[in-house]
Amino acid sequence: MNELYQKRLSRHLRQMLRYLRLVFNDHFVIALMFFVGGLGLAYSSWLKTVTPHETWIVVVVGLILWLCLGIGRVATLLEPADVVFLLPREHDLHGYLVKAWRYSWWLAQAVQVIVVGLTVPVLMLVDQLSGASLIALLVTQLALKDSQLTGYVTRLYRLTGTQRRWIQLSNWGGALIILALSLLLSPWLGLLLAVALAAGQRWWQTRVWPMTVVAWRDDIKLEANRMLGIYRFFNLFTDVPMVQGTVKRRRYLDWVFNWVPKKQQHAFSYLFARGMIRGTEFSGLVARLTVIGAVLLYFIGHGWLAIGLDVIFIYLIGFQLLPFFKRYDNIVFTHIYPIDFKQRLKNFQRLLAIILSVTGIVFLIAFWLSNASLVQVGILLVINVIEIYLLVAWYAKLRLG
Repeated sequence: MNELYQKRLSRHLRQMLRYLRLVFNDHFVIALMFFVGGLGLAYSSWLKTVTPHETWIVVVVGLILWLCLGIGRVATLLEPADVVFLLPREHDLHGYLVKAWRYSWWLAQAVQVIVVGLTVPVLMLVDQLSGASLIALLVTQLALKDSQLTGYVTRLYRLTGTQRRWIQLSNWGGALIILALSLLLSPWLGLLLAVALAAGQRWWQTRVWPMTVVAWRDDIKLEANRMLGIYRFFNLFTDVPMVQGTVKRRRYLDWVFNWVPKKQQHAFSYLFARGMIRGTEFSGLVARLTVIGAVLLYFIGHGWLAIGLDVIFIYLIGFQLLPFFKRYDNIVFTHIYPIDFKQRLKNFQRLLAIILSVTGIVFLIAFWLSNASLVQVGILLVINVIEIYLLVAWYAKLRLG
């Protein structure tokens, strides 16, 4: 079983590395560097305005730490065929799950260290925590995440509804209480309770798994959902075959097609527009990135950081729409249309310009609502127009031509 997990893990890591190379391309890395630098500058400027004993900030930090406990699950790497081929060795599967737990533990705990590290300056200013107390808080966060991962493995076995609810309540409810006690009373008290909770989860797991069986179908479904979440993230940056969209009629958007010219040279304009509206893969991607970008622009405020964020999101949307151009290449009927490649590319560029223009307008409204001055709104408008023109007229033609 150990050898089986190692083979699957090696294959999984190679696949993730291949997609990460596509995600963190040169353009995105440069944009990300500016974005992280801007966030760091904004965070540093905000810390200068913080005064001691602002209790609401401590409450917010506690909620952030609590919510961040949900980042990272156990990568079981189970496959649908396992329910047949691994069933005879079901008792030995526990060793397989322990290997999965160990691999996931290091990744999940690394995230928790980063999260706690980001909150340290705030806690030192507001809660007046010393170095030893901050270390106690860090170990508390790690112990709470350890408890959650252990409970996750326990729930991979067939348990009663009461037992599952108890695991959820003890992990999430207990974590919330422990973090509250750590930040409002004493980090050392929270440390003792967190270690006790983690030890209790491990003891309960040793009692449960020898007495029950593996919930095969539920576990395979959980792993499929976990991988789908990862693939959806990668799909924001590149085309992922494992993410398949669905088709919806969306009759209420039929009025959009009235704007498509009823001429032969615009046949692909109609096809692309219909595919964009009825399909969920690309339309959902545009909608999610537009909403996320607008919300971030509104809350970040008016400044160069917001303008940089606007540029990044418009680039991401435009970059992710490029594979849609070849969406219908496998349909033989599209190749017998009396329309050449250049006209087809122009039709796609027209659709791309419309989508990016609508997104740019939404971003401008969100930027304006964040109390930005008219001068800043004008600057952002000019930047958006230039960026959309370059993406549509130059970059799309370079990539697809």
